[in-house]
Amino acid sequence: MAGRNDLRERILDAAAQVLREHGPRPRLITTIAERAQVSRPTLYRHFRDRTELYDSLMRAELQRVVEEVVQRAETSADPFQDYVNLVVDMVTEAREHPALRAILARHPEILNAQLPRLLPIVLEIAEPRLTPIIRARVASGAWPDVDPRTAITWTTRLITSFITMPLPEDATRASLHATVESVLDIASTIARSQVRERKA
Repeated sequence: MAGRNDLRERILDAAAQVLREHGPRPRLITTIAERAQVSRPTLYRHFRDRTELYDSLMRAELQRVVEEVVQRAETSADPFQDYVNLVVDMVTEAREHPALRAILARHPEILNAQLPRLLPIVLEIAEPRLTPIIRARVASGAWPDVDPRTAITWTTRLITSFITMPLPEDATRASLHATVESVLDIASTIARSQVRERKA
């Protein structure tokens, strides 16, 4: 079983390398198999098709991101600013990622096909790790009374919206930070208003 998992990881590593270097391309599966030094039939024993391969890559990357978010949140002195920075960091990293940039520019249909599958994977990975942190923030008064699943869902939607929407060519990190901060201020105001209405 360990050998099978090792081989699967090797294929995923090769796929990530190929996508970073070239983006989606003709003969993608063949190129990945060659990079992983496996045959195409062997690759297809681990991943039925491109969709399963993309999903597995997305899951591995999201696992890494969630662990980084948890570590940052556990030591945060300013939850709101850290949250803004998290959104900005993820949007910036994604938009500058060679493979994703190639997909956005030349093959947006691939990204559009992946987005509906993104949220369930995010919730599966992030909800168990982030729910205690969100509840602690609510209990301390740092955040409005928000359901953790709702917070994770809308954060994911916010990040994917900023990743996929056209930004001005002269957009800077500072301008993106200000935009995200404004959006979150509006959302926070609405959430606090809804909480007051429920309690009234």
